[in-house]
Amino acid sequence: MHPLQSALSSQLNFRDLGGIPTMDGRKVIPGLLFRSGDFFSLSPEDIRKLEGIRLATIIDFRAHREIVKRPDKLAGSVKASIHIEIHDAARDRAEKFLEENNAEGLEHVLVHDYIRMVNNHQHDFRRFLNIVANTDYLPLVFHCAAGKDRTGLAAVFLLTALGVDLEHIWDDYMATNVFTKSYTEKIIRKVTESGMNGEILRPLLEVRKEYLDAALNEIDQKYNGLTNFVLDVLKADCVKLQEKYLTK
Repeated sequence: MHPLQSALSSQLNFRDLGGIPTMDGRKVIPGLLFRSGDFFSLSPEDIRKLEGIRLATIIDFRAHREIVKRPDKLAGSVKASIHIEIHDAARDRAEKFLEENNAEGLEHVLVHDYIRMVNNHQHDFRRFLNIVANTDYLPLVFHCAAGKDRTGLAAVFLLTALGVDLEHIWDDYMATNVFTKSYTEKIIRKVTESGMNGEILRPLLEVRKEYLDAALNEIDQKYNGLTNFVLDVLKADCVKLQEKYLTK
């Protein structure tokens, strides 16, 4: 399988963090840590695939209203399904800008949301890193709705704790656009065919450099850099995480 192709046909943004190299020459062990979008539309075949890898833990970052609308389909192997709510505040602002056909407003929704998550959801990301460090139920997947923003930031913090350099962290973050390209184009095309301007949705459907830059700049200015933020604010147990998830 191509490395930038989901292992699941019904969830295009599902992927293994395994194989990503660290600065000390180790790699993330394959088959233990996965990131994804939600599991609402999983096909029976894909559920069997998750059971085949014995997926044991799901961490869901979605808001309650999202889970009610699109509950996960769980593989029979799952032993722990954990909800860490990171509210989808961007959605309400985005709906307002969509009604107004405000393309410029939509381009800035996620910039502001990344800054909000850095400042307002430290407890939630701290809990996430603590669970990943201490769980006995592996493999583990963490996801939100599309698997790109809340999940994207969670992956940034986790990979930082594992000792991955910023270049490879960026590669993982931006890979979402490759995984979800066909879905993004399909949504834009459908909206355009309905008579609306589908193209103004693109900023909401993709990850962009300015989104993660906004978060990293906020972290640099307020928290003395990404590594210090993960260690001192999010209290990541880097020793335990690296012992558990990196090759020897």
